[in-house]
Amino acid sequence: MWRLSYRLAVSFVILIFFLTGCGINKNQENSINDTTYKINRNVEFSYNLNNAPKFGLQAIHFINGKDGWAGGQGIILSTNDGGKNWTVEHTGSFNIIGFDFVNSIYGWAISSDRSILKTTDGGKTWIELPKMNVNIENIKFVTVNRGYGTHEGKLYITDDGGQTWESMNTKIKIDSYDFVDQYHGFASYNNSIYYTRDGGISWNFVYNPYLQGQWAVEISALDVNNIWAIYRGKSTSAEEQPYLILKTADGGKNWTALAEEKNFSSFYGSHKTNNFLGSYLSSIDIVDKETAFTIGLNPKNDSDKILISRTTDGGNTWSSYPVPQFDLESIIEGPIPMTFVDTYNGWIASTKNGNGLILSTLDGGQTWQQQYPIRKDNNQKNIEYVNPIIIDALKDIEGNAIIKIYAPTVVPLPEDKKNMYITAVPEMGKFNDSYNVDLIISDKLLDLKNIKIDPTNIDANDILGDFGGFLFASDIDAENYVNAIQQNNGFIVDEQSQKLNYKDFIWGQVYYGKGKYSVQWREGRWTVEVNSPDKPQIDLAKQMVKYLQNYNLPVPLNKGLIVVNVSKNKTTTNIYWTKESSVYYINYNFKPVDALQMAVSMREN
Repeated sequence: MWRLSYRLAVSFVILIFFLTGCGINKNQENSINDTTYKINRNVEFSYNLNNAPKFGLQAIHFINGKDGWAGGQGIILSTNDGGKNWTVEHTGSFNIIGFDFVNSIYGWAISSDRSILKTTDGGKTWIELPKMNVNIENIKFVTVNRGYGTHEGKLYITDDGGQTWESMNTKIKIDSYDFVDQYHGFASYNNSIYYTRDGGISWNFVYNPYLQGQWAVEISALDVNNIWAIYRGKSTSAEEQPYLILKTADGGKNWTALAEEKNFSSFYGSHKTNNFLGSYLSSIDIVDKETAFTIGLNPKNDSDKILISRTTDGGNTWSSYPVPQFDLESIIEGPIPMTFVDTYNGWIASTKNGNGLILSTLDGGQTWQQQYPIRKDNNQKNIEYVNPIIIDALKDIEGNAIIKIYAPTVVPLPEDKKNMYITAVPEMGKFNDSYNVDLIISDKLLDLKNIKIDPTNIDANDILGDFGGFLFASDIDAENYVNAIQQNNGFIVDEQSQKLNYKDFIWGQVYYGKGKYSVQWREGRWTVEVNSPDKPQIDLAKQMVKYLQNYNLPVPLNKGLIVVNVSKNKTTTNIYWTKESSVYYINYNFKPVDALQMAVSMREN
C-alpha cells in the first residue's frame, strides 16, 4: 500500500533519479491461449540474486537485435546474442550513465564524473579518453570521429573521436540538442527550438510552444523533418510532474501535441491531448516515424507504478503496460534506462536490492523476462523465455507428443486488426508425430473449452496463419520433404536471370517464369523467394534482408526455405526448416517481416 509519509519523503529523490536520462530506443497487441486474453496479462517472476555480484546498472544500449552493452557502478557488460549471454568486459572506478555507439565497433561510455571511455573493438576493450578542464556531457557522435557535447550551455565539438574538444560560439545557450548528421541538428534554449545546417555554427529559430512556467526540454530528431520534443515542468508536486510531448513531421513548421500530464492543463496553453503516460515521465526515444517508447512512473496507483508506453501510429494513440518486476523501491536505487531496436525487442537495465538487473521483452513491452543475472529458479526453461500464453495453448498436446514442440514467443497482428484478439486452435497428429496450431482473429474473446472452432469454416480474412511440425523417420526424409516444397515452388536460376548485387542490397537473382516474377537469394542455409505476378518485389526483399541482418533465424539442420507470394489481395509467407528429423513450419497471411519475427522467436517448450 502506498504510504503518504513515504511518498512525500522520497518523491523528489525519485524524480531526480528518474529524470537523469533513461535511454529508450515496436508491436504485438495480443498473444494466444486456449482461452484468449489481452496480452497485458503479466507473468510474475521470483528472484534469487543472493549469489550475484553487487553492482547497479544505470545504462543500456543496443544497436540491433544482437549487439548490446550495459553499464553502471564500476562495470561494463556486453552481449552479441541479444542478451542470452552477458560478459563482463571492463571494470574500474567509474559509474557509467550512458552509451553512444555509431556502429557495432565504435562506441563511447559516459561516467557520472563526466569521464569518457571509448572502444574501437565492439566493447572488448575500453580506454579512458583525456579529461578536459570542463566536464563534457550530453555526448552525441555522428561519425567515428565527429561528436558533440555540452557544458554549461556551450556546445563542444570533437573531430578525433573524443581525444580533444573545442567550444563553439553558438550565440545561444544550448539546453539540449540532437544531431541528425554532422551538419544538421536541433537544439532548445529557453523553451524555444532552433535548427542548424552548418554543424552548429549558426542557429535559426524554429518554434516556441508558449507554455506557462519553467521547463526542461529534451530533443529527439529522427531526421531533418521528424523531430520529437518532450517538455518537463521544473515545478512538481508530491505525486506528479507536468509534461508535454510534441512532434513535427515537416521540420518544425507544424507541431502536434501527443501526450501530457492531465493535472496541469493550465500550463499547456493551446496544446491539448488526452494521452496520459504516467505521473512522471522519463526519456523518449524513437524507433521510426510511427513508433516510440516511454517509461513512466505512476505512484498514485500501486499496481501500475512503472509503466512502459508505446505508440505505433506516430503518437496519436498509446498503450501502457506495467513492469511487475519493478516497484517504487527499484527506482530509488537508480534510474531505469531502456532501449528498443524495433517494434518487439527491448531491454531494461536497473538495480534491485543492490544488484544489477537486466530484463528483456519480445512483445513491445507487454511482458518482461529476466536475462541477467541468470535466474536460479525453475520457472524459465533453458534460461530462455517462452511465452506462457502460448504454452497454455499447447499444454493439452505437449504431454502426448513424440515430436518436440516449438512455438513462437511473438505472434503479430496486422496494423488494421490491432484491437482484435487471437485464438489459438491446437491439434495433435494421429500418431503424436505432428502438431498444428491455427491462429484465428476474432473481435471478441473465444473460449475453446466451450466453443468448437473449425478453421475450414472461418473467413479467410480472419485466419492469421498457423505453425507446427512433422516428425519423419530420418534426417534425410525431413530434408527431402523441404526439397519437394522447393521444387514445387519453382526455385529456378538460369542464364536469363537478372543478377542482383550489393547496391541492390542483396546478392541474388530476379527471374520470370510460370507467370510470375521471383526475387531469390540465400541467407546461410536458408533459401528465400519473393514471388509476384506483376513486378519483381525488390523493395520487399530489401526489407526482409535488412531485418535478417539484425536477427537470426533458426539454424536448420540441412536447409530452410522461405516463400513469399504477393498478390493484389493477399500476401502469404511460408517458412520451413529442418531440425534433427523434424520439419517445422510457419504460415502467415500478412506482413512478411512479421512472419520472420515469428520464426526468429521460436522456442522449444
